[in-house]
Amino acid sequence: MKEENKEVQGELMKFRVKTILAAKPALCRTDYSKYVGDLLDICFGRETLSERVLKCSKNRTSKTNVLDEGTIKDIMTHVMEKFQPISIGMVRSAIRQKLNTCHKSKQRNGM
Repeated sequence: MKEENKEVQGELMKFRVKTILAAKPALCRTDYSKYVGDLLDICFGRETLSERVLKCSKNRTSKTNVLDEGTIKDIMTHVMEKFQPISIGMVRSAIRQKLNTCHKSKQRNGM
């Protein structure tokens, strides 16, 4: 495991405008939903995740903060390649779960 991390340490992964060391997600868990959560934390931060949504529904009248679609698409593509054979729906579900968890945590802690 240590040798694998040394090889990956110098590589960079790009998610739209955010570039991260490949070693950071390599140290993350092997469950795809937890891996998605770790990537979202790295790319957006928990404060942003607690205030944003994955997709805005058509019937909303107020302006809703939506996560950057390009970054989300890059994350989904990366996760689907890494954890084959998972579907795009499974990745979206993991993203929504992370967003809900961050939102509930923010409400509980009164941020």
